[in-house]
Amino acid sequence: MTTLKLKTKTLALMFALLLGITSCSDDSDNGTMTPTGTLNISASATYSGTSGRNATEVSRFLLNLEEIELEFDDDNYDDDDDNDDYGDYDDDGFVNADDEIELEGPFEIDVLSTATTNLVTLNVPQAIYEELEFEFDDNENPNSDLFGKTVLMEGTINGTPFEFWYDFEAEVEIDYEDSNQDIDVNAGLNAIIINFDLDNILNQVDLSQATDTDEDGLIEINPNGDDGNASLAQALKDAIKDNIELLDDSDDDDD
Repeated sequence: MTTLKLKTKTLALMFALLLGITSCSDDSDNGTMTPTGTLNISASATYSGTSGRNATEVSRFLLNLEEIELEFDDDNYDDDDDNDDYGDYDDDGFVNADDEIELEGPFEIDVLSTATTNLVTLNVPQAIYEELEFEFDDNENPNSDLFGKTVLMEGTINGTPFEFWYDFEAEVEIDYEDSNQDIDVNAGLNAIIINFDLDNILNQVDLSQATDTDEDGLIEINPNGDDGNASLAQALKDAIKDNIELLDDSDDDDD
């Protein structure tokens, strides 16, 4: 009988200890959530119209982004991957990975359709973010004009219709031109724009060299070398990656 009482007391003590540990763990997990702010991410293009250098006019400019990431600024937050806790933000298409927030796409952008194209609006932790990173990749939607492509551009060169496309995968990191400016998400409405400088792209690549080798009335510029313009396709793809900037649109939203 004494042995039974001792075993019963021992089991009760172990259960109480386990309950206490579980309770402490739950208290830690249910701590105060980091305050959030609303962030709008959109895209735009700098384009003034027909380029005088090569008489190129662009009517469509489509791009496909596979994902977008916001990285917390290490200078403002301890980043040891163990202590940072920005709360649970794993809603559909939204994953919190300790030191960054990942927005899962794809995001199909038609940057000439409107002044700005909204990509996503969501709540994120109020914090300083170091930079914005996104990944180009080919579109997998068979119903899209971008299917199998990462970028599609259409227009005319010296009056002749042209079509440029390229399928590629690349990661791009962008920040504000002013090194003293941060991506600072506060309690209000915050807005940033991924801007593609189409004017500069067309100034860097002389499309007047493009040829319509098969004389079908369409200048084809792509990596397959149709119409013999593969080198121009490579140059255009590189120019697009090199002419992306981050703009702050928060002030405009406050007006």
